[in-house]
Amino acid sequence: MTDEPQDIAETARRWIVRMASGAMTAEELSAFREWRAASPEHNAVFERERALWRALHLTPEQDRITRSTWKRLGRRGHVSRGLFLGSAAMVASMLVLYAPVASLWFRADHWSGITVQTLALTDGSRAILDSDTAIAIRYTATDRTITLLKGNALFEVKHDPHRPFRVLARDGVTEDVGTVFEVRQEETSVRVAVARGVVDVHAPLGAPTAVRLRTGDRTSYTDAMVARVEHGITPEEIAAWAHGDLILDDAPIHEAIAAIARYRRGGVYVLGSDTETPRISGAFRIDQADAAITTIAATAGMTVTHLPAGILLLRRRPG
Repeated sequence: MTDEPQDIAETARRWIVRMASGAMTAEELSAFREWRAASPEHNAVFERERALWRALHLTPEQDRITRSTWKRLGRRGHVSRGLFLGSAAMVASMLVLYAPVASLWFRADHWSGITVQTLALTDGSRAILDSDTAIAIRYTATDRTITLLKGNALFEVKHDPHRPFRVLARDGVTEDVGTVFEVRQEETSVRVAVARGVVDVHAPLGAPTAVRLRTGDRTSYTDAMVARVEHGITPEEIAAWAHGDLILDDAPIHEAIAAIARYRRGGVYVLGSDTETPRISGAFRIDQADAAITTIAATAGMTVTHLPAGILLLRRRPG
């Protein structure tokens, strides 16, 4: 595999994919070890990419299957501690389990994991990524394009009239006109809010003209349309997570728990329906996720059970 400096991360990802295929030969394994040992940067980047692979989120069912597979292979003595992700059978099963998110991960230039990350872009702009957020970056001599693959991001753009700055999300486009703005992927739509300046929002299938947002404006779009513009949004409401806060406004319990759980390791599961519990409003610190979950559980009349691997289980108190 080639190893140009700008392609080290891509090379590391290709090694991971090859390992995960379960078909890596002894010669390839030797070549990989030589590449990894060739420089401290190779090793550091590989470890980072491997950590991202392991941090991909699993559904409860995927988690159960993965754990049982580890145990089964361990009993048979097939797990080698010296090889990445263990035996060929294990990595092949991991590839199947991670298939829904693996393609997105390989497209990403940056994935934030469970922390908020600030990226200094080469043009002097900044991208602040919420937890579990992935972006791809494409800069050319004539334009600057960020694709928001997953999650939420706040952009502080250094305006350049000769190189438009655009953010793509679900095929819609938000174009900077000199501004600070948030683009947020929600379940069925994309929300855009402007903290300072001006942006133009284009829906995927395109209204004939863009919708212009100014400071304090917010809107959302789906495949077919851009929603009505809301005015007077306070700066504190826009990308509160970038300042360490999570603001919930009349959220169902499952939505509230999912919002705070993205800032911690280990799954959080809620037993029961949203209709059985009150809706949640309040401001919480994302660096105190467990305390926030405890507070939300108490408000909803639920108990918190701590399980291995950082898993939390919320259920209604008996009686």
